[in-house]
Amino acid sequence: VLLAWLAGHQSHFTMVGGLQSARSLPHLARAYELADTLGLFPDPRLAEERMRNLLRVYGVGR
Repeated sequence: VLLAWLAGHQSHFTMVGGLQSARSLPHLARAYELADTLGLFPDPRLAEERMRNLLRVYGVGR
């Protein structure tokens, strides 16, 4: 779900029952990093913006 959201394939990063919170922030950040390294995002700027927003929600960054 994270990668689909970052890639712009869906408008939310929400899973049934709130399961999106089952992964730690370092896990999500690593998934983003690996996907970006592999060039999986059709719009890397959108992915970066969404990841920055997610990090802000978790209190990281400004």
